[in-house]
Amino acid sequence: MKDTLAHQHLICVDWKRELEFFKTEIAYLRKRLEEVASKNTSKDVLIEIEHYENKFRIMGIHVDELSHDVNLKNEALLKEASEKPNYINVKMVESDENLIELMNDTSSDFHSTKKEYYKFLSKVM
Repeated sequence: MKDTLAHQHLICVDWKRELEFFKTEIAYLRKRLEEVASKNTSKDVLIEIEHYENKFRIMGIHVDELSHDVNLKNEALLKEASEKPNYINVKMVESDENLIELMNDTSSDFHSTKKEYYKFLSKVM
């Protein structure tokens, strides 16, 4: 689907904000996990703690990589806009379906993990 440079840029700005939120939240969730780890020594709880430590580490790496990709996309859009200022609001740019899908998957994964994590916290606290 074709879109305007201006709209694609706004989408990238929204994605960057969303990814920054995820990064901040992951740091907060890790801190809460450290508190749980310091207060619980049960083998079952430690297994869950390790699971979430790994999950948050992987999610953090994924968010960083996706942020990099979104920044590259945004820089390319800004470069094209500066080269073709008369076409900023003309639908001529193909939407990056792969990036859209990655953002949707990342958002879905983040929210489902957070929901599962809060259930875990309610069980052990």
